[in-house]
Amino acid sequence: MRLAKRVGRLSPSPTMAVSEEANRLRSEGRSVVDFSIGEPDFNTPDNIKGVGHRAIDDNFTRYTSAPGIKDLREAVVEKYRRQYGVDYSVPEVVISCGAKHTLFNLAFALFEEGDEVLLPVPYWVTFPEQFKMVGAVPVEVMTREEDDFVLKASALEAKVTSRTRAMVVNTPNNPTGAVIPADEMDRIVDLALDRDLMIIFDECYEFFVFDGNRHTSLAQYADRAKHVSLLVNTASKTYAMTGWRIGYLVAPREVARSVSNVQSHSANPASVSQKAALESILGNQDSVSQMIAEYERRRRYVVGRLNGMPGLSCANPGGAFYAFPNISSYFGSEVRDSVEFSTWLLRQSGVAVVPGSAFGMEGHVRISFATSMENLVTGMDRMERALDRM
Repeated sequence: MRLAKRVGRLSPSPTMAVSEEANRLRSEGRSVVDFSIGEPDFNTPDNIKGVGHRAIDDNFTRYTSAPGIKDLREAVVEKYRRQYGVDYSVPEVVISCGAKHTLFNLAFALFEEGDEVLLPVPYWVTFPEQFKMVGAVPVEVMTREEDDFVLKASALEAKVTSRTRAMVVNTPNNPTGAVIPADEMDRIVDLALDRDLMIIFDECYEFFVFDGNRHTSLAQYADRAKHVSLLVNTASKTYAMTGWRIGYLVAPREVARSVSNVQSHSANPASVSQKAALESILGNQDSVSQMIAEYERRRRYVVGRLNGMPGLSCANPGGAFYAFPNISSYFGSEVRDSVEFSTWLLRQSGVAVVPGSAFGMEGHVRISFATSMENLVTGMDRMERALDRM
């Protein structure tokens, strides 16, 4: 059977590959501590689940409009007004089946064959694949461990060409937890305006900031950069709603209209999930602060343990729920890269991590601390013993 060439451009998700290997070991009776999947371990808050139940009981179970129900789009407008003092309108909002769906729709609506998109490294694994799927070219822009992986405008500027259409900015970052400070965001926005580039701004971890860091949203630059701002967000991380599949785009009207048209020929989000997401934005937010406090406690523990292991170093993640330690000192005859390190660690100790090469940066692994303290203690103990043996 002949398949489309675009399929041949794609690589399978490395995070899923790690998860499948972990499941294989479990099926053999092995105990596995899984640090590979970026998914909150908390349950969806009760007030949100309750609204979802009521939507079912009220038979709110039919198709909705392509860009999402109006009251949820209005809630997104209210969220940005409340948090950042910015006025958007309902036609500038499109609800999707998660941030990944939003990003695919954007890629499909924006890019032609050969268009270049600046992609900071390390990156979330799906970014380059979505661009390649539509024929666009991801252009890697390196960040540095000594800068805690914070993206610099100067690094972006060095990669701009006549074919550059857009840049990706992800803060807090997956996989490093890097948080871009306000002064660097100023420079990034200036660059985008000077070179007429769109900014695909992934702020899915906007509430996950630690150590006094503050999240600087691109929405705060709306007075001068609204026409190049493509805000991508989700209910998944903040409200532990990954399975509900709700994300959203806030963008200029012509972009939002095009994305809505694309979505009308694929799939718009579930009716019940949209009602639940409405409660997540407008309802009680106490659960958010409780979850963030627990994530910060876990982060301190994990980073402290990693930096206490001989041969490891771990930049301090200012946000998100990931650590991205440098494991390159363990490379040698037995382990030559991050894939072999991750495989060795999983088979030796039953600890699943994601190789840094999956995110475009060799010599590191990603560890998610979105799991219980019990799992973190067990996993760190196992990892330390395995490294001692190596």
